[in-house]
Amino acid sequence: METRAKYPFKFYTRLTLPQLTGIYALNLKELLDGIKNADDSIIYYHTHHYLIQHHYVVPDAPNDFAHWIIHTLGEKLLGEEISSIDMFNYTSMTDYKQELIKRLSAFISKDSKTRKVEINERFNFMKAATFVMSTGKEAYTLKEFGDILRNITIFSVYYHFFESHFRLGSGLDDFSVWIRSELKLPDLSLKIQNLDPYSVTMDRLKEQIIRYTEKYI
Repeated sequence: METRAKYPFKFYTRLTLPQLTGIYALNLKELLDGIKNADDSIIYYHTHHYLIQHHYVVPDAPNDFAHWIIHTLGEKLLGEEISSIDMFNYTSMTDYKQELIKRLSAFISKDSKTRKVEINERFNFMKAATFVMSTGKEAYTLKEFGDILRNITIFSVYYHFFESHFRLGSGLDDFSVWIRSELKLPDLSLKIQNLDPYSVTMDRLKEQIIRYTEKYI
């Protein structure tokens, strides 16, 4: 018989409203200063909303900072370095922010004469106001989990896979935690946990989780 969880997996979704902060940057030094003074909601917005906006493609730069550095300032090597920072190596926005500051500071110390752009090309610092809502859907078995996952939105997948990484403070996602603790399937849990969300589209990530799940049903 299929294992039935004592506690169901409850699917949530999220809505993010972007808000202008009034802070902007025209060059790399101003970008660095803005990042130094930014709170978690600002760093989170510029590193995560890009994935939702481009859920059907893999972006060449996985966050707004790298994208602006490459495509507006024309600093390709620096942009690629910022792109290469793996957010899944950090369990807090503060730690990730410090890594950004370190790499930008090191670059500026070697070359302070970076390009200054016109006002219409400025980097606008935004922050994220996030609202979490229940979908009303819950699963007690792996089959129920897979059936719901097929029809759930990528916003729900994003919440349980990306946001949980920082919410739980352990580098884990909600899916793998529940599958391990409630269904006692450590192998499946590990496969999902080891998925690289930055190398595939959001739609593809969802498909991979469904495919792994189907093999265990």
